[in-house]
Amino acid sequence: MKTENSKILEQLGKDPGFKVPENFFNDFNAKLIDSLPEVKITEEEKPTLWVRVRPFIYMAAMFAGVWLMMNIFSLGKSSATGEQRAANISAGVTVEKNADDLIDYGAISDYDIMTYEDSVEMEIANDRLQ
Repeated sequence: MKTENSKILEQLGKDPGFKVPENFFNDFNAKLIDSLPEVKITEEEKPTLWVRVRPFIYMAAMFAGVWLMMNIFSLGKSSATGEQRAANISAGVTVEKNADDLIDYGAISDYDIMTYEDSVEMEIANDRLQ
């Protein structure tokens, strides 16, 4: 196998087959620059006010749309009570609140109730003594 390869190399010789013309690299830069098209350099235009403000306006519109959708969807859930409230407001009637609506019974313990009852009884007893 090696003998066959060596015979082929002897027949072809060591000449690569490619030759570079004389002074090719001496004139290469000048020829390259001459062959490139001329480019006009223009100044960058400053962005207008609209181009600079546009992202912020779009973001504000998006948040306004989300807020509007949340209000629309929340009104749809409580339409009956919303209509009653609207009728009361238009008639000039204020909505009365019961004491039970204002008290958070989950925050009151049995101890609080007992101490409150004791303090009320003591106040009543003191009023009777006076």
